[in-house]
Amino acid sequence: MAQTEQLTLGEASDRLDRLPASRFHAKILIVAALSLLFDTLDTAVTGFVLASLRSVWHFDAKTIGVVSAIGLSGYLVGSAICGFIADHLGRKKTILFTLILYSVFSASRGLTDTVGAFAFLNFFTWFFVGAESSTVPPYLAELWPSQTRGKLVGWMMAFFGAGIALSSIWALLIIPTLGWRWALFLTAPFALIGGVMRSVLPESPRWLIRIGRMADAEAVLRQVEDEVAKSTGRALPPVAPRPRGPQVSPSRVHPSELLGTAYRSLTLMLWAAWFAEYGVLYTYQIFLPTILSAEGHSIVNSFRYSVIIYSAAIPGYVLGGYVVEWLDRKYAILLSFASVAAFGTLFGHSQSPVQIMTFAGSTVFFLSLGSTAIYTYTPELYPTEIRATAMGIASAWGRVGAVTMLLVFGHLFAIHGKSMLFVIIDPILITASIVVLCVGPPTRGKPLQEA
Repeated sequence: MAQTEQLTLGEASDRLDRLPASRFHAKILIVAALSLLFDTLDTAVTGFVLASLRSVWHFDAKTIGVVSAIGLSGYLVGSAICGFIADHLGRKKTILFTLILYSVFSASRGLTDTVGAFAFLNFFTWFFVGAESSTVPPYLAELWPSQTRGKLVGWMMAFFGAGIALSSIWALLIIPTLGWRWALFLTAPFALIGGVMRSVLPESPRWLIRIGRMADAEAVLRQVEDEVAKSTGRALPPVAPRPRGPQVSPSRVHPSELLGTAYRSLTLMLWAAWFAEYGVLYTYQIFLPTILSAEGHSIVNSFRYSVIIYSAAIPGYVLGGYVVEWLDRKYAILLSFASVAAFGTLFGHSQSPVQIMTFAGSTVFFLSLGSTAIYTYTPELYPTEIRATAMGIASAWGRVGAVTMLLVFGHLFAIHGKSMLFVIIDPILITASIVVLCVGPPTRGKPLQEA
């Protein structure tokens, strides 16, 4: 019992970081991240649904921007609130119930008959999508070894990419045949199954230590070590000795610490990166079907082109996990932003289908690479006490960027067309790149930051 009572975050980190990648890590990756596929499928399918409803409910491109901005406002609020909840009530409870509630609200949008009702339910749907995005990555980061964390995050983000790619196929198969309502109804059962599967996941031992539940943390650590040893079939590496530290205080850290002296520059740097990344990503993701149909392509052809374009997300996410281990996180972000600015500008001036698919697909590829880098980087810069809160608020800033750019582009697209896209995104990406270059620290191969 004495050993359990003296367990520290540093010792837990050493025990987790020494573990080789195994079936245990693959299991928690699949179970925890499978829902991310349905979250992204839902948000991407929303763009196809709105493009289809333009001629049915008789609204313009500006309305698509407004409806999407309302949904992303829900994402923003969900990210900010549920990260704080996960730091106080636990990672496991939060990721379990947010997925179930997301499924309910997502399917309910298929019952609406007006844009206003759709937008209202979209707000709550994306509230819980935002909750997912701010709690699942910190949870997984706290269980993964530092030497393979970047690669595993890349595979986690591949679930996002699969959702984006599947959304095009989903829309192409279901909307023309069964209608837009069933495109929304049919995502719910899969998400609910994912929620039930999460009940078998362990709680984060770092969080358990942080609130003073040392015995529970020790039990989870031993369960993890036993599963890894069993799956690898060999003895675990020894834990490197470290001096005993004091017990972690169970006192709660207020979110205002994010803008305190210790974390202010890191926090503002990450907010700038998230604002740029997700402002651009959601503008592309939501408006792409509308851009293509507005340029004379039929809805079906627009969906077909989107299948090819969005398929670039999967290798972008997976390869991003290897790039962040090769270049380091901050330089992977810089590579992503520079490439998105270049290919986004070319897409803004593209004319032929080949040009559109090539430049838009390249833009999606590098946006996905940037997402992997940002999702890897953010949890590494904060201690367990405020990790999920920091992730949630940073994610919320990404949706502030999305809401801002959706409203601006929705207005300008109606007047000037897609050529205005690069005029909006390039200055934002350049500014964020400068901030990341000047402020961002290297984190490759380092243990998670602890206070």
